[in-house]
Amino acid sequence: MIYEIATYLAVFLFSMAVWLPVYKYIVSDWVQKATIERIESGDIDLNYLLDEGGVFDSLAERTVTLFKHHMLAEMGQLSRAAQHDPENITDPIAAGISASEEILKGLGMKKPPAILQYKMAQALGNMAQGVDVASSTPNFDPSAEFYKK
Repeated sequence: MIYEIATYLAVFLFSMAVWLPVYKYIVSDWVQKATIERIESGDIDLNYLLDEGGVFDSLAERTVTLFKHHMLAEMGQLSRAAQHDPENITDPIAAGISASEEILKGLGMKKPPAILQYKMAQALGNMAQGVDVASSTPNFDPSAEFYKK
């Protein structure tokens, strides 16, 4: 039993030691040369693959998504670091963000996202200043006089 396993393992390791260098140095060069010849002869339309094939679109989408995730993560780290800064105790913006964080935590969110804290702090600031958000937005009520004309 052990001799069979050792034999199979030895055959596997020997075949990998032979085939990996053969593939890396010989077969990959053949594939590379053949692909370049097909692109230059026009058999493979590289413009189609890059333009209409969606390579650039998917790459751009992934890049934008990655930047968005990094930006939101950094925004959260900065807002959490700003909360522990002693200079920000008297800052009304920091107070609004910390108040909105406490409200969101009271609603059951363990770590509220920074953008949600910021938006809630904006709403709290508007309420504190007495700005009526509902009156500043247009009325889209279907029963409004605009729709009866």
